[in-house]
Amino acid sequence: MLSIGEFSKICHLTLKTIRYHDEIGLLKPAYTDAKSGYRYYNISQLETALLITRLKTYLFSLEEIKMMLTNGQDVSLFLAKMKAKQKNLSQQIIFYSSLLKKLELDIQLLEEEKNIMSYLQQIDIKLVDHLPFNILAQRKQLNIANFLIHFNELLSKVVFEKLTPAAKPLAIFHSA
Repeated sequence: MLSIGEFSKICHLTLKTIRYHDEIGLLKPAYTDAKSGYRYYNISQLETALLITRLKTYLFSLEEIKMMLTNGQDVSLFLAKMKAKQKNLSQQIIFYSSLLKKLELDIQLLEEEKNIMSYLQQIDIKLVDHLPFNILAQRKQLNIANFLIHFNELLSKVVFEKLTPAAKPLAIFHSA
C-alpha cells in the first residue's frame, strides 16, 4: 500500500487532485484509515491514475473519463469514445488553423497600416422593396396532442380560400 503522498509522487498528481478524484468517485483509495482519514492506494491503481492523466491530456472531461473507466471492460465503447474525441480534435484543429490564418492576415494589414475592416468598402449594399405577402396564422394555447387538429384547420382554410403557399408550413411552440 502507498500513502497518498507516495502515490502522488509516483503518478505526478497533486494531493489536491487525488483527493478530488476520490471525492467525485473517479479514483477511490484502496483503503482509508477510519481514525486519521489517511488514504492509501495499491500499486495496481497507478495504471488507472496514469490513464486518467493521459485521457485528460486528450481533453476528456472528468465526467467522460469516469464513464469510460466505469465501462472499462467494454473495449468497443472505449475505442468509440477515443475515435469521437479524435474527430472532435481534428475539427477543432481545422477551425483554429482557419482562425489563425485570418488573424495572420489581419496582423499583416495592421503592420501595413491598413484598416482590417476595409473589406466592408467592397460590399455593395442595395436597399430594395419587395412585394408584400400575406401570412395565414393562428395562435392558440393547446395540448401538443391536439396540434394536428389545429394545423389541419389552417390547411383547410388554404384549400377553401384557394391560396397558394409560397413556403413550407411553420409551427412555433412557446413554453408557458
